[in-house]
Amino acid sequence: MVRHWEENLEELLVFLEYPEPIRSYIYTTNQLERLIKEVKRRAKVIEVFCEPGALRKVVYLVLRGLEERYPSRKLRGFEELVEEGLLSFGHT
Repeated sequence: MVRHWEENLEELLVFLEYPEPIRSYIYTTNQLERLIKEVKRRAKVIEVFCEPGALRKVVYLVLRGLEERYPSRKLRGFEELVEEGLLSFGHT
């Protein structure tokens, strides 16, 4: 583990280049964990999948549902950073 950190330290710490208020959104795995939990919750109620692609359909439907909800979500501190010009996305 130590060798991995030593060899990849620059890549592992790239999130430090971003403003402090949004760093936790970059390095955390909370969103991924939430996605996995939701897929498990939905798949658990299905006792038998009728075909190999059935679970793939469940994952797709979960992702679609999350995609519809995300545009209305706000990340705390993100909008203020954009307004202050501290975040840039290649727009001029």
